[in-house]
Amino acid sequence: PNLEVLNLMRTRLDDQALYAISNSCPGLLQLSLQLCKDITNKGVIHVVKNCTKLREINLDDCLKVHASVVATMVLLSPSLRKIAPPPNFPVSDRTRKSFSRQGCLLDY
Repeated sequence: PNLEVLNLMRTRLDDQALYAISNSCPGLLQLSLQLCKDITNKGVIHVVKNCTKLREINLDDCLKVHASVVATMVLLSPSLRKIAPPPNFPVSDRTRKSFSRQGCLLDY
């Protein structure tokens, strides 16, 4: 329950596991899901909604997470400060500035 940092890089997690983690550890501050091939938008959104203090999330190489989920995450969780977006996320100065105005850094 007091877990604040969780690195799940290269694990075989799915959305059900993310539901359980976010329900059990609502105080998470940092979460790395890098290279978790089986998580989807639904699992990520559930984490962002339930872990209201989440400041950093790494979705690098999460192939089933769509680029569109990043904007939704920022809107749902004003506490987010740093996101490593999933593959195919459109990188542009405009995008970076937009997220920066929300106080969130895109990490590549």
